[in-house]
Amino acid sequence: MQSTAKRLWNRDFSLLVFGQLISIFGNQVLNFALPLYILYMSGSPALFGLVLGVSFLPLIITSPIGGIMADRLKKQRIMFWLDATITVMIVVYMLLSGLVTEIVPIVIVKLLALNAIQGMYMPTVQSSIPFLAPPDKLVQANSATSVVNTLSNIAAPAAAGFFFGRFGIFPILVVCAVCFAITAVMDLLIRIPYKKQPTDETVMQIVKSDTSQAIRFVRAHPILIKISIMMLIISAFTTGVIMVGIPVFIIQHLGMSAEYMGIGRAISWGGALLGTAITGYLGERLTIKRVPLFTVLLGLSMIPIGVALLVDMHYFAAFAVFVASDFIFTVIILLIMIATMAYIQKMTPGDLIGKVMALFSALPFFAAGLGYLLFGVLFEEFYSLSWLIVFVTVFIFGVTALLLRRAFAKA
Repeated sequence: MQSTAKRLWNRDFSLLVFGQLISIFGNQVLNFALPLYILYMSGSPALFGLVLGVSFLPLIITSPIGGIMADRLKKQRIMFWLDATITVMIVVYMLLSGLVTEIVPIVIVKLLALNAIQGMYMPTVQSSIPFLAPPDKLVQANSATSVVNTLSNIAAPAAAGFFFGRFGIFPILVVCAVCFAITAVMDLLIRIPYKKQPTDETVMQIVKSDTSQAIRFVRAHPILIKISIMMLIISAFTTGVIMVGIPVFIIQHLGMSAEYMGIGRAISWGGALLGTAITGYLGERLTIKRVPLFTVLLGLSMIPIGVALLVDMHYFAAFAVFVASDFIFTVIILLIMIATMAYIQKMTPGDLIGKVMALFSALPFFAAGLGYLLFGVLFEEFYSLSWLIVFVTVFIFGVTALLLRRAFAKA
């Protein structure tokens, strides 16, 4: 089933995008504040990385399930029930625990539950885009969703850092519950083309057959396998340096507060706005062939981080270097993701797109989980050699781009 939309900003695509603006804000506020609380409470980069890594396990498990659901059920109903479930989960937790929220196991459980739901949610949203946007506007559609995602990601760390630094976790839960409740209502108003797939199989048989079908499709297209390898490598090492390393560097190496961390992350997410402007300018010229070049640039953007750790630099100058590198990194990673997602969406049949997108969501999450665990230990055990860890990552990105250059050029 193909999209019949004549223009990009139609009613249903607009509802999907602006619902994401609110939902992602709530999600990112929680994802920023809860692990940061662990780092503050324990002072351990290894525990910080462990919590982040373990919290990604539900994403790996539920993403394929979400992809199967997206192909077989009404997508807008899936999004509604998932947003409603998060709202109820937060409200029930607040009613049961009141102000007593500062318990590490409870924080971990909340992250696990949140990511389990998010794992089913993302394939549904990603697979909805080809049904709501004109076929020749997929790059612009993915770019548009990136804009609103970026706006949420800019506002969320700043808001989370402010509220966490001054009031603790409880007000953050209230704000997030409201965000998910609003999004659930908007989900009910979206109309996404749907064609029921008849089956007499059990749930387990459906999961097995649908997953096997998606895997066979990927295996039949070698370029998709190479995209998977690239995404695995990028996810593992960028999450290690950016998502684990920079918070550790700012809070422990520089001795700065959570509010500075929130401001820095908000500024760096502004890079996605620039990246989105670039994708809008390039349009369909932003192809998969450019990805190896972007991978090299991704590695080069991390070099200033290693230099700042290696030399004796004033704390605020080092903070500026970390934020600037994170900004440039965000620009480049967005270009990579939009180019690859648009390519996958174009070449995947409509009845497979949810399952295939779920695979490409689950694999990077698996790699990111490993990256969190590995780099948390590395930055704790070899704290004085953090600069070397960064430079090794730069080298690995260069080698990856070199090995995949020819295959991507033929895509």
